[in-house]
Amino acid sequence: MGWYEDKGAYHLYLLETEAPIARLKPTGTDDEVRITYWSHRRKWEDIDDMGGCVLPLDQALSHIANNSIFWTWT
Repeated sequence: MGWYEDKGAYHLYLLETEAPIARLKPTGTDDEVRITYWSHRRKWEDIDDMGGCVLPLDQALSHIANNSIFWTWT
């Protein structure tokens, strides 16, 4: 997995195919980040309709690793 920073967010992608995996945007509170995924609409979208998913960084990375929505386009 690779990453790059753009507009204050960190984008994770699969090295082999350069397919987008997740976007982590720091919230400014401790180490919390808002997680979005690359949707079929070809844009970053929240995981749910309730204002998105905000987690501490370590939990966010675990969530990404174990949730299939992030791996759809890989």
